[in-house]
Amino acid sequence: MRILVCADLHAGARTWGVDRKEEILFALSQIYDVAMDFDIGALFVLGDVFHSFRYPGEDIVTPVAEFFSKILNLNSKPFVYMLKGNHDWSGIKVWELFQDDGRFIFVDEVTFLRLDDFMVFLVPYLRKHNLPKGKELKEFLESQWDSAPEGGVRLCFAHMALDETVPGLSEVTLPEDILKDLKVDKTICGHIHRHGRIMDRDVPVYYVGSPLRLDFTEEDNHLGVYVIDEKANVLDIPLEGRPLVTLQYEDEAEASARLKESVESVSQDAYIRVILDRSSLPASQLLEKFRFLVDERIVVVSINEGFTPITSSTQDPFDVVALWKRYIECQEEDDVTKQILKTVGESLLLGKDPSTIWQELKFYFEMGEQE
Repeated sequence: MRILVCADLHAGARTWGVDRKEEILFALSQIYDVAMDFDIGALFVLGDVFHSFRYPGEDIVTPVAEFFSKILNLNSKPFVYMLKGNHDWSGIKVWELFQDDGRFIFVDEVTFLRLDDFMVFLVPYLRKHNLPKGKELKEFLESQWDSAPEGGVRLCFAHMALDETVPGLSEVTLPEDILKDLKVDKTICGHIHRHGRIMDRDVPVYYVGSPLRLDFTEEDNHLGVYVIDEKANVLDIPLEGRPLVTLQYEDEAEASARLKESVESVSQDAYIRVILDRSSLPASQLLEKFRFLVDERIVVVSINEGFTPITSSTQDPFDVVALWKRYIECQEEDDVTKQILKTVGESLLLGKDPSTIWQELKFYFEMGEQE
């Protein structure tokens, strides 16, 4: 059996005010071609199929559903396993359409399964409050997997980062020790938008990134998916996607003189960010000026003056979260109440699962009680 692994489709994403629908549809067509070419027996999607927790709209749900329908109808009749990510919501009520014959499985709990010669351990996205009280993740995983049979090629797929591979990440991370204890042969993680093997680790661990570059922190990211063949070799299959390019200048005078020539040398399908070391004009005004005079592909302008860069992008007028925060600051409420309102509103506007908001708010309620 050959297994195809992808992650973080983020269908429905809009970045810098740009609808990325055509890009995700192109990515899905490439993933389908890989599935067909390799005659796969299973597809594992490691979380974040859709970008927003809220209903993303029929115009993007329909083509994504058609993609999974085409996968299920391949001659090889593959299984599809979809791990719940931090952006995903099982209540979208579309996955039930595929679940009649048992080959489409939505995984929202830690589990394991046998697929031919593969023993597969699955970890959907977990927040700290998802763990039993007093238990660390390693202990919890051990309790969930203690009945897994020995033998076979052992794989682990997760929608989370591996321990100590993402500096400053304040989330539950996958313990490397559990992979050693279970003698896992290969591990592939979604959630972190990078692609490639994690080097200098005791066990073979890979990140499978998003099939499109969603922001400029991913400018140099490789795009791809993995195929695991019958001998458990991990084949890295590249995908094509629109590049991100940053152009940097000292000030607006240098940018005005050189920007047009610089942009002409950039790929026609690239999104462009312009960074200035200093400027007498605000970033929002420069963005409007550069887009009008030079190229509509310029989607972000950033000025590096001071300790905090000032950034403007084409989505600035639609930054609902920022508008909500400003609105709450104008209310005649105490600081704790303001923080609660900000947190609730931001969580909902960003599409977070409402069932998790209570946990996020406990700290502020406790603070209010102490006062």
